[in-house]
Amino acid sequence: MNTADNVLIALAVLALVLYRQLRARPVGERRLYTLPAVLAVIGVAQGGLLDGAHVALSVALIAAEAVAAVAFGALRAVTVRLWREKDGELWRRGTGWTLAAWLVSILSRVGFLAAGHALGLKLGASVFLVFLALTLIVQNLLVAWRGRRITGPAAASVAS
Repeated sequence: MNTADNVLIALAVLALVLYRQLRARPVGERRLYTLPAVLAVIGVAQGGLLDGAHVALSVALIAAEAVAAVAFGALRAVTVRLWREKDGELWRRGTGWTLAAWLVSILSRVGFLAAGHALGLKLGASVFLVFLALTLIVQNLLVAWRGRRITGPAAASVAS
């Protein structure tokens, strides 16, 4: 696939993720990891994660992006409202803070992209898929962990 196709796919996936996170939905822990796993496999399989001419520099940039992805996933996990229905099923819904954290996360990714370009790195668009997969996995792991701690029908979230 070419870069334009990757960007369009990544934007479509991101739109789907945002739409789903801002709606009330059952948590369903098994489903939390399917999309991130698919994104990671596609991103790694497409290659282009490292610039062969600047390996050390591209590894450093990828490592910094990984740290940011983990941090933003953790931040968003805290903003998700969680509750148990009377039947005991765990539900979740992103808040306005979740959307704000997503926007900052996206802006940080754009910043990393600009930094890589300024440094002369030629990285594939698949880096975004890996970034998205990692940040979603972290967010989903922490949401599931928070959900396991909720015993009654009380909600657990930040103010929305």
